[in-house]
Amino acid sequence: MKKRLLQCVSLLLCAALLTLPALAAESESAPAANQGPVRVWGTLTWLEDGGMLVQNSNENDPLHEVILHGESILCLDAVTGEPMDIDTIKNGDMIYAWIGPAVTASLPPQATAFLILANIPADYAVPMYYEIVSVTAQSAAGEEGKSSVAWTEVLTSEGKSLKITDEAKLTAHESEETPGLEDLIPGTRMLVWTGMDGKVIKVLVFPYDYAGYLSWEEDGTVSLNGKTLAVKAKLADGETLLPVRAVAEAMGLDVQWVSGKGAVVEQEEKTVLTALPGGSISGWDNAGVRFTVEGTCVLEKGTTYISSDALLELLDLFAAR
Repeated sequence: MKKRLLQCVSLLLCAALLTLPALAAESESAPAANQGPVRVWGTLTWLEDGGMLVQNSNENDPLHEVILHGESILCLDAVTGEPMDIDTIKNGDMIYAWIGPAVTASLPPQATAFLILANIPADYAVPMYYEIVSVTAQSAAGEEGKSSVAWTEVLTSEGKSLKITDEAKLTAHESEETPGLEDLIPGTRMLVWTGMDGKVIKVLVFPYDYAGYLSWEEDGTVSLNGKTLAVKAKLADGETLLPVRAVAEAMGLDVQWVSGKGAVVEQEEKTVLTALPGGSISGWDNAGVRFTVEGTCVLEKGTTYISSDALLELLDLFAAR
């Protein structure tokens, strides 16, 4: 019953959401900011409508009191990382939860949760949930002269730097495959356990939600999945515009110019993006329904450029730093 009520109420939140720029980390580099997961914590009280009131004693925390809803909340044991039934959480239990960077303007604010950690022992170092925005990998000599990653340093969306070595235990959520340090790329979300000395001892890696990651520098250099593209980005009226063909073809997509439509990007003979210079920028959802996105599209010396946010959304790319 609680789960059904959570699903119903979460749908109502979409009409009154406000972003939380102060709570989500802002990008300091050229790519657009990814508003990563926001943590809330405290004791839980179940509400009659199935919502979860979470309260903590830190009045300086802007979300020291918040009501959580969710259509499909993943609930994990904080110690083992194993899935648990959300209905087993009792009133008064301590939980940690992660929400998106949007809440309602109500008092207390309401938000949609996607991850909850429960079964938290007293004085336990609760694992933290992070989204990676950049990676610095350190290679070492491996077997038969092959290079292997000995450690990697990642920067999270909230600005925290983590060093993860090959001594840490990496596991994949809902997969029997064992991930490696090389799988920790921008856009990856992970649950991280640390020891008393602050070193990372365990990482639960979640499935990757993007088609790849894109970054660009102040000089216009564009990289896809760490590889530099031949065509640079351009700046127009303070807005970063990215080259459609260069990015799409680097992803293995087909690009052609169609009169009246502009640049047309296709994947397996299905149109995923159209961009008409001076006109609209469009995408298609999974049901084949066309929609438009805000943004600028220009044609310069035979190259079609569109707003970075539009390209990231329509090609399902993560903006790395």
